[in-house]
Amino acid sequence: MIPLIVGAFGVGMLTLEVMSVAATAGSGYALGRKYGRKICKVLDQGESILISSVDKFRN
Repeated sequence: MIPLIVGAFGVGMLTLEVMSVAATAGSGYALGRKYGRKICKVLDQGESILISSVDKFRN
């Protein structure tokens, strides 16, 4: 009876660890996509402003 309880406890702890790692990885991936997209948009806007100002000096 005791090995069964200890085994169930061990499986529960392993499940908790795996779910914690998966949740951390999933939220890290989501935040990386979110802020990566925002940074990309800002850099694209900066590039457009720079190109338009260089074009004004050429003409």
